[in-house]
Amino acid sequence: RNHEIREFLDPIERRCAVRNEKAALQQLLPAYAGYTLSLVTGNPLPLLIGAAALTGPDPMMEENSNVHGFRGLGSRTGDMETAGLLDENEFDDD
Repeated sequence: RNHEIREFLDPIERRCAVRNEKAALQQLLPAYAGYTLSLVTGNPLPLLIGAAALTGPDPMMEENSNVHGFRGLGSRTGDMETAGLLDENEFDDD
């Protein structure tokens, strides 16, 4: 059961990781641009504006928590199935 769940969720987790990397790049790009502009011009204002982009909420947080929740739910379901099958084997011995 755990193998089936892993087989089903691995592509979803890989896709989520790719989306996380893209979102992180989009979030870091203004900070790097502001840092570079501050170095070139000697003005700290672009650096502050770029740093403000880093303080925003994580756009992928909800999606990441959903994927981890699916993994946990699948594991619990697999554990319940295993426990149920073990109980059935105990009753078959009688």
